[in-house]
Amino acid sequence: MRRYGRGLYGARVTDHAPDGRWHTTTFLAALRVSGLTAPAVFDGPIDGVSFLAYIEQVLVPTLAPGDIVIMDNLSCHKSPAVRRAVASSRLSPKSGFHKPIAAE
Repeated sequence: MRRYGRGLYGARVTDHAPDGRWHTTTFLAALRVSGLTAPAVFDGPIDGVSFLAYIEQVLVPTLAPGDIVIMDNLSCHKSPAVRRAVASSRLSPKSGFHKPIAAE
């Protein structure tokens, strides 16, 4: 796409911009030593409802005893429903929601 153009002095230069709308696609997955697991793609930004659906329907069924779940401080990660869903899977006692590694 061109950012500059030539035109008459003082006149605005216009042009067509193909696909001028931005589309957001969100990719979520879990990382294990053996590789990537529980992948999911969402059309648009992630919100609390979408993230909870991912946790309940995609991530939790793949968790095994001894797995540890780590999430950053995105607001939808802090939902009580997300905490319950992760806690309901049979994870090791070390898993859970602890204080952040780096305090802001």
